[in-house]
Amino acid sequence: MGGFLRKHSTPDQPVQQKIDLPQLSSYQGHPIEYYQTSVNAELDIQSHFSFMAPTVTIQATNEEQYFPELAAIQDQGYKMLAFVSFPGSIRKFGFTSGRKGVVITKFQGIFRKLLPDEKDQKWDLRVVKSTLVNHMFTQWSGNIFLNAGSQSGGVSDSYHIFQTLQTIAEEGGRLISVELTGMSEEQIDIQKQYMDRHAKMSHVTTERIPEMQVAVDVFFEIPCQPLSERYVYQVVSCPLESTYQHTFPHGHFSSVIDWQSLISQYLETGWKLVEILEDYSVSYLTQMSGFRPNGTQTNNCLWISEKPLSRLNDNTQYYEGTMVEHWVTLHSHVHRLESEGATVVEATDWEPITEHFGKKGWQVVRILNTPDTRLEGTFQQTTYVKQMIFFQRRVVNKQQITETTQTTSRETT
Repeated sequence: MGGFLRKHSTPDQPVQQKIDLPQLSSYQGHPIEYYQTSVNAELDIQSHFSFMAPTVTIQATNEEQYFPELAAIQDQGYKMLAFVSFPGSIRKFGFTSGRKGVVITKFQGIFRKLLPDEKDQKWDLRVVKSTLVNHMFTQWSGNIFLNAGSQSGGVSDSYHIFQTLQTIAEEGGRLISVELTGMSEEQIDIQKQYMDRHAKMSHVTTERIPEMQVAVDVFFEIPCQPLSERYVYQVVSCPLESTYQHTFPHGHFSSVIDWQSLISQYLETGWKLVEILEDYSVSYLTQMSGFRPNGTQTNNCLWISEKPLSRLNDNTQYYEGTMVEHWVTLHSHVHRLESEGATVVEATDWEPITEHFGKKGWQVVRILNTPDTRLEGTFQQTTYVKQMIFFQRRVVNKQQITETTQTTSRETT
């Protein structure tokens, strides 16, 4: 399996820019050695899964396109931390001249080397398909000329994901990552535009739009040897609030999330953060003040934490967390002649950040996309998208907790 352990690159990836890395406090624990690999997957597969209605199909990836490589890396002494899609990394081919077309998106598997006390453990990587069901809606209110307001969005049903999580725990497994692997982002954007237009024109108070199926991959690991320990999970909702601000020449979003409260409530009482899942429950509130619209977008995020069942009532802190903001670069490229399509090329620059934090023991939990964008250029525009990278690490002693709290405050100022 050694042939799988390699780094991938693409010829159209832009040159990475220098990143200003923050100063970090000293740490007496083990450093984290990262390994990251990128994979491409086609999204032109019309799939039907047992958990969906008989008449429903969904455009989703086939996990066999990337799972064997990820499992091989795990077998060579690494532990998977996250599986994330690159922001905006969509390639479209053959959508003209009557051709069906293929859509390809890019994912990143983020691993770390096993720690010394984990050398005797052996876990098998697994992945299963699950789903979110998103119910869309739109509302309109107020005076159509001076004080018109519209609210649109969707509410997600995460029942099947919770059911999958329960099954994993009952089998002695542990959750690793949950990632969108369908076409729902594009579908949500199309439906959002429809709802915004409809809300501005209609005098109907509320209208519902047919539900939308969202495909996700749930990655987890199962122990190769029977273990007496079982893990329990806690799922808490915490929204990402984004406010639209009018500036010249381009307006922009500014996003915040109250992650410090979640860290205080759970990590400081013995839980370990496993995943932050955006469940695509999104609401868009637009309000006219005179002739100037003000907008707020709310993205619901599910924070999933785990604890050994044997320590369920033990509030001793074992992990601490932090977050850093990071801007990624997107470039659009339109294909010509035979390829017929478009590509968004991204420069994520994640590796310098993860390696820098890894030296101080920080492990990646989730790279969360935000609506915050910056545009530069007139004819050949470059787009910058803000992400929030969440880390956690093992607590060494009480003094280290104090140092980390002070460092986190400085890093996020």
